[in-house]
Amino acid sequence: MRGGVWHRDTLAWLIVAATLPAAAGVIGGFGAAALKPMVWTLLTALGWQLLFLWARAQPVSPTAVATAMAVGVLAAGDYQAWQMVLAASFGIVLGEQIFGGWGRNVVNPAVATLAFLYFAFPETTVPAGGALLALAVVPGALMLLVTGVLAGSLLIAALLGVAAAALALDLPPEAVLSRGTVLFGLVFLVGDPVASSATRPGRWFQGALAGVLLVLFGVHDGAFDGPRAVVLATLVASLFAPLIDATVIAATMRAWRSPDA
Repeated sequence: MRGGVWHRDTLAWLIVAATLPAAAGVIGGFGAAALKPMVWTLLTALGWQLLFLWARAQPVSPTAVATAMAVGVLAAGDYQAWQMVLAASFGIVLGEQIFGGWGRNVVNPAVATLAFLYFAFPETTVPAGGALLALAVVPGALMLLVTGVLAGSLLIAALLGVAAAALALDLPPEAVLSRGTVLFGLVFLVGDPVASSATRPGRWFQGALAGVLLVLFGVHDGAFDGPRAVVLATLVASLFAPLIDATVIAATMRAWRSPDA
């Protein structure tokens, strides 16, 4: 429903509802290792929202819940409370609030939070969810596709990008895509309706770019690091999204102005 009749908080609640099965599956699989990052991220996000939104006379947004669940799914590691508060503060303030809140941000706040965690505390092991998490992602993905919150073209392009890059590196594509953290990232991070491309051709290009980068970033010392790969791929693809859209719009305008058109 990009640009449709939905209020942005309605879209946020849909994303929260779609993320719930995956979050519940990760908590069931990893227990406190997933629950603690969610709680600390949620508390930190709400604190910063109250500060910024009070100054802007805006209501608290449900995006804090979606951000917390995404962080818990992809950062189910032995992080200390202060580490989570520091990372979440970075992600919420610089990834969301500094741009005016959710709906205006360039990077998903969960992506900014996770990138900070991975770079600042690389020694912490982050387990990757498997087939059960992948199955838990499916209901939410279908919900977002049906409601139009998730662009089908973006998801298809990302899946094709993963498959093409995996085949080029002699990796079985199904082994990569069956990893729950990878599928979760493609749906909820790469497919973020705010931080992704707004033009139709741009979504195809950005999705393919994210899929290819995910595989390239994930291959390390013969192993595949799904959580870190999907976050870094999403971060790069999101930063390129405005440039991709600008290029598409410029090309379209040139085509309209062409005397042969």
